[in-house]
Formats: sequence, structure tokens, C-alpha cells
Amino acid sequence: MKDNFKLASVDEIHKYIIEKVKPGDEIGLSLGRCYVPGTIVTNNNGVLQIDVRGESVKGLSSIDVNDLKDFLVEVKHKSDDGVYILEATDNE
Repeated sequence: MKDNFKLASVDEIHKYIIEKVKPGDEIGLSLGRCYVPGTIVTNNNGVLQIDVRGESVKGLSSIDVNDLKDFLVEVKHKSDDGVYILEATDNE
């Protein structure tokens, strides 16, 4: 399966997460210098509950991308439709 890559504003990435990320999908969120890999449990309008599978952090965690959208650097989203990578550009 080929990766779909797109440069996008943080607002576009935020909207993508709210509209496209569903329970059961795999996600890799880059927020500033933090990388959060895992499986989506719930997506409540941008408040993600993720089963995190990081090297040092594991388990269930909630991340509110509404509050952290200015820190979005990249999202890698794997669903039944394919793999989508959105990389943030400057909003200016």
C-alpha cells in the first residue's frame, strides 16, 4: 500500500484528525518534540483516546488535539483506506 503524503497547515491537519481518524485506526502524532504512536480507541471531536505503543510510554492515554493543534508537526494515519502522512507547514 502506497503512502499518501501532503504538506498542510496545522488547521488542515487538525480538521483532518477530527473528520478522518476513526476507532481502530493506527496513528503516529508528532507534537513538538514528542512522538505518540498507537491505535485510536475513540475520537470525540478531536479528543483522542489512544492505546499508546511507545518505547517508554505504553497504555491508554487521552490527547486533546484541539488544545495542542499549534504543536502539530506531523500525523501518520493508517486506516482501511491507506496510509496518509500530513506534514505541517508554516501557517503564515
